[in-house]
Amino acid sequence: MKRIFTFFTLILAAVSCEHFLDEKPVTDFTREDTETTELKSAYSSLEDAVSELNGGYANFKADIYEMNSFLVGDVMSDNCYVGGDGVAEEQFDNMKLTANNTQVSIMWQQYYTLTGIATNVIENLKLMPDNPDETAERNRIMAEAGFIRAWALFDIVRLWGDAPLTLELIPSITAENIDKWYPIMYPARTSEDDIYDQILEDLSDENIAHLESISHGAFQATKGAAYGLRAKVYATRGAKSERDYNAVIAECDKVAGEGYSLVSDFDDLWTVEGKFSSEGIFELHFSSAAEQHNWAYWVLLTEVSGEVSVTWRRYCTPTQQLIAKFDKENDSRYASSIYWGSVPYNTYYPASNYPLAYKIRQKDNNIILMRYADILLLKAEALVEVDRQDEAIDIVNAIRRRAGIQSLDRNMSKESARLAVENERQLELLLEGHRWYDLVRNERMETVMAEATDKNGIPMIADVSSFRRKLPVPQDQIDINERLIQNEGY
Repeated sequence: MKRIFTFFTLILAAVSCEHFLDEKPVTDFTREDTETTELKSAYSSLEDAVSELNGGYANFKADIYEMNSFLVGDVMSDNCYVGGDGVAEEQFDNMKLTANNTQVSIMWQQYYTLTGIATNVIENLKLMPDNPDETAERNRIMAEAGFIRAWALFDIVRLWGDAPLTLELIPSITAENIDKWYPIMYPARTSEDDIYDQILEDLSDENIAHLESISHGAFQATKGAAYGLRAKVYATRGAKSERDYNAVIAECDKVAGEGYSLVSDFDDLWTVEGKFSSEGIFELHFSSAAEQHNWAYWVLLTEVSGEVSVTWRRYCTPTQQLIAKFDKENDSRYASSIYWGSVPYNTYYPASNYPLAYKIRQKDNNIILMRYADILLLKAEALVEVDRQDEAIDIVNAIRRRAGIQSLDRNMSKESARLAVENERQLELLLEGHRWYDLVRNERMETVMAEATDKNGIPMIADVSSFRRKLPVPQDQIDINERLIQNEGY
């Protein structure tokens, strides 16, 4: 039996024990077979494939989406101060990441774990004998695995640019075949364009056709989630001036066609009762069962019997600049996103009145990775780029009406409309891990981060060079793979 070689995860077990989750792939179908290099499916039935696919979903519930996505999306942007006092985490806040940053290494390992599991599922299913009675189920499983791989690769290419891409099953290594397989086990970096091509191949119309159509949030790859991810890919790939924004609009419309809608009360999204709403698209499911706790509530807020209790510095402290942007009297998102309480420290604010992240309030809250408001505002972003500013502002105003704040004049310049959409995305999606990617995607990172200030109003980023749009390749990966080259500037 064979498996995909995920060299990126060789030291994962040694590192992740000190972090919040130890959920690993729940299956391992490898059986030692050193006598042959013939590739055979590791699965004896579709149940084996489903089991490994479920292991892929389980691996979403690890550090990358329970802590690191906030470090990148909110802390590394102008949304939040780091809060916590770990050196690795502070490097995100100050944009001083190094190749030895342990959090960057964890992210690399866990993203490649996701891609490896997904590739295992896809390639082993291809090797199984055809059974017409199982064709539909087999195609669905492969399409869901393709979505998982596309999701992970999209984050990888946004974070690192060129990156290793291994899509083959590796046989048992022998003295006779090591020269053939070594370069595949330890590959050089694949170009961004080729990675994007692979993402779009995994999200092809043919694959999406096999996914289920669901008009509410689900911890499952669905047509709506795939269309939404494809919209983000088209909105991100290449230089802003060269993107096909009509394709972005078309994909966002396909998401709308699946039947999603905004919930009437923004606060409902962040309650346990509000899980899997009409606005949710792809969300990580957690329950009150001890083994299914959402550890992000501990990272960001912490609740004890329904009461907020803080004993150490929480991550993602909203910045003064962010708070100043809110209409505090009328915008319902303000109280739903930021909790003011008493804490035993005064790092950025007085200890008696301190802001905390409030979108993950309990240990059985879901984590929403994609929701309809995000897709609507992404469509608005694309509409501006094709000179349909009035339609873009109509979308922005729909979001603002739900928040209870005044609508904007729909007749504005292209540049003003760009900033209006950017601002609305910041206030609507804060503490959901989007802001950094928004700034980089719209080529605004350098300008915005140069204006980011500390609690005293003093610029806090000494170097906002463009190379910082990408993260450093972890040094521990370069040490084990001589073909890896470090990103510029690190």
